[in-house]
Amino acid sequence: MDLRAVGRWVWVLGALLAGSSGAWAQAVPTGAVTQSGAPAGASNAGGQVLLALSDPWCPYNCQPDSDKPGYVVEMLREIFAPPAWQLKYQIVPWDRALQQVREGQAAIALELTREQAQRLGLLIGHEPVGEPADCLYVAASNPLRFSQASDLDGLKQVAVVSGYEYEYALGEWINRPENKARVVMTRGANPAEVNARNLARGRLDGVIESAAVMHMLVQQLRLQDKIREAGCQQASPVYVGFSPRLPNAAQLVEHFDQGIAELRRSKRLARILARYGQQDWKAD
Repeated sequence: MDLRAVGRWVWVLGALLAGSSGAWAQAVPTGAVTQSGAPAGASNAGGQVLLALSDPWCPYNCQPDSDKPGYVVEMLREIFAPPAWQLKYQIVPWDRALQQVREGQAAIALELTREQAQRLGLLIGHEPVGEPADCLYVAASNPLRFSQASDLDGLKQVAVVSGYEYEYALGEWINRPENKARVVMTRGANPAEVNARNLARGRLDGVIESAAVMHMLVQQLRLQDKIREAGCQQASPVYVGFSPRLPNAAQLVEHFDQGIAELRRSKRLARILARYGQQDWKAD
């Protein structure tokens, strides 16, 4: 599971139609308004608005105004397409994205683990949107190899992203009380890039990040001679999280699962993934 700050946005979901499920009753938070000041619940030509938020995590979700906004964003735009819906995607700091989705100011958070969604009370479907593997990255001159938590014990400053979920050996090391002073929590609208640049500049001696995300950053920032992967751990599925305050949220989650199945059946998912150099995470 990048960069402009946004103010308070409010999602609106009115009467929705999804296949044979019929009309869905309109439900709008009391006193809510859109960014333009219009009453929440107002429709437009593209259908009802679903606001998806995340910090940048390319190739999963990239720049909103790009012709490649991220493969998860492209999937969502096909699944929640006009005339019933209009998907809006914006970049915000990850902590803020989670808060706004929990409070119903936005509809969807991109991307999080099942455990994180359950802890935050966000709704997810059965279908993941990828299976990233977290890796340890170090300076190119550092010979360190990572295979277990204790391999990080010689590092003094290891950066992670505030609000992200880290599992297995890397998560174990991060969560040890004795390592608290050595873990740098990066916040803001573009934390992965900040961490990569700081590692390349020698301000950090370790960064924990998804392999696909860091690979793309290293290529884009031309840091191949500055940063190297020291080892990865097993992959873990990530999901899109829906706000529990969405009216008829269960129907949206069901429609999302059905939409991914249809994208896979029609081969459109493979075509979307190919644009980002990715392959389907689900074995045939």
